[in-house]
Amino acid sequence: MKPLLKTLLYKAGYSIKKIRPAGRGTFGGSSNSGTGAADIMPLLHRTSPYDGFEFQQRPFDAHGWGGDSPAFRELIAKEKPRLILEVGTWKGASALQMASICHELALDTRIVCIDTWLGALEFWTDHSDPERYQSLQLRHGYPSVYYQFLANVCHKGFQDRIIPFPQTASTGALWFRRMGITADMVYVDASHEEEDVFQDLCSYWEVAGDKGLLFGDDYSWDGVRLAVQRFAKEENRPIEFSADKWVIRKRA
Repeated sequence: MKPLLKTLLYKAGYSIKKIRPAGRGTFGGSSNSGTGAADIMPLLHRTSPYDGFEFQQRPFDAHGWGGDSPAFRELIAKEKPRLILEVGTWKGASALQMASICHELALDTRIVCIDTWLGALEFWTDHSDPERYQSLQLRHGYPSVYYQFLANVCHKGFQDRIIPFPQTASTGALWFRRMGITADMVYVDASHEEEDVFQDLCSYWEVAGDKGLLFGDDYSWDGVRLAVQRFAKEENRPIEFSADKWVIRKRA
């Protein structure tokens, strides 16, 4: 790309830098494909984040978007995952839905929720928005919605299934690769900006097991759709749909 065009794109707020993770095995460790999913909590937390948390002080409030989609049941029933990663969680509506489905299907599934709980771009653009900016629950300027997420998990009794990982998407992916742990399903639902989504897809493609899949929400958003289409084209994989969710599989 010509330097002038690159400069103009950067000034306009677009990133054209293509960042891809190194190949499988860079950090060593075996590919576990979900094996030992129940052991992830002690790997991430010396003590459970739920221990001693007085969740009763916060009423249940799992307001979110797309959490009641029938796609979750369809995909989980077919894949029977041992480990699900959710990249972008907010108050946990979709994680709770997946945990409930796994419980009903008698699956010993763990769900790791990777999020900073700081809010996406659109959460910081309108201070009058009660569903986004005000839901950040700012305390001295810093979001505290993470504790609402913990409370929601406790209210539903899924502390043994849902594991919080308060971290950026990129660092979360690197952690799983370093530990040699792969997931059966990765739900990508964090940023809606094209470059962010594309990078999440690149990062977690290596984390998904050999027979794993990536899936996500908000295909109607331009940034999400363009990123998913670009990634699928580069990986030469078809884009499938389950209800309102897009799906890209490692294998047919």
